Amino acid sequence: MALMKKSRFVLSQKLFLIAFLFLVKPARAQEMDMQHMHMSSSGKNVYLAMMDTMMTAMDKAPQSPLPTNDFMEQMIPHHEGAIAMAKYEIRHGKDFNMIQLAKSILQEQTNEVQQMRLWIKQLPVGDSVVYPGYRQAMDRTMNIMMENMPGNGKLEDTDRAFASVMIPHHQAAIDMAKVLLKYPGDIQVIAYAKHLISAEQVEIEQMSSFIN
Repeated sequence: MALMKKSRFVLSQKLFLIAFLFLVKPARAQEMDMQHMHMSSSGKNVYLAMMDTMMTAMDKAPQSPLPTNDFMEQMIPHHEGAIAMAKYEIRHGKDFNMIQLAKSILQEQTNEVQQMRLWIKQLPVGDSVVYPGYRQAMDRTMNIMMENMPGNGKLEDTDRAFASVMIPHHQAAIDMAKVLLKYPGDIQVIAYAKHLISAEQVEIEQMSSFIN
């Protein structure tokens, strides 16, 4: 009788262990899925992959001899990169403040893209004037931006990854606007560049405060 009780006890332990493993395995698998969902097919963090897509679009954007026009042709895909990242943060983020910021970026930059496209249609195509140093200065803003991008290892948390990637992205937009202000151009676009500098600086400070 004692042997039967001992056998039943051992059997119940084994059944409990099997049930526990079946419960734990899906939980671990779900945890792994949550980690991998923020990685692109190349193994790069999804925000960094979006940055790569943005850079490709900027390389393919039309170039204009007029700084104001060229600035907008570059800023449109730059904004579209921010829009893509904001949408991802809204969908997958957890921090309330970062999600609200992403919603603000999504709305503001969507409107700004539409406005810039309208200005491009309305403004002259270009002239024969050469603006020394403009192209090199703009290229430098992109080089600095990519140099300041964090590595994959620092982007495990979705909210912190969003802020960490968006900070150098925003800083690049500010630097592009500052380059534009050194050259003559359409008064509306110049005013917009000044607004961009102040607005995105505020958002950089908000994201920096969140990270630190």
